[in-house]
Amino acid sequence: MRKTKVSMVFFIIGVLLLAVSFFVPTDILNSYTNLKPIGLSTLFVCPVFGILGVLFSIKEKSLIFGLLNALLMLAFPIMMFVGYNIL
Repeated sequence: MRKTKVSMVFFIIGVLLLAVSFFVPTDILNSYTNLKPIGLSTLFVCPVFGILGVLFSIKEKSLIFGLLNALLMLAFPIMMFVGYNIL
């Protein structure tokens, strides 16, 4: 039986949600909040998946996915840095 790496699953889900939030219309959440979907995903969703992924990667002793999930936790500062340098 194949053993799934939970830390890998959390990383893939986090990256997919981040990618999907780029294509969601920006005015879809205006009735609830002033955050755009990319802001919502980088501020709240990605850090949660990153923290859970880091915890499971420590349990699984997977250094690669531990580092990748740590980058997922830092999605907001990375996106701010990239966006500021592009514009």
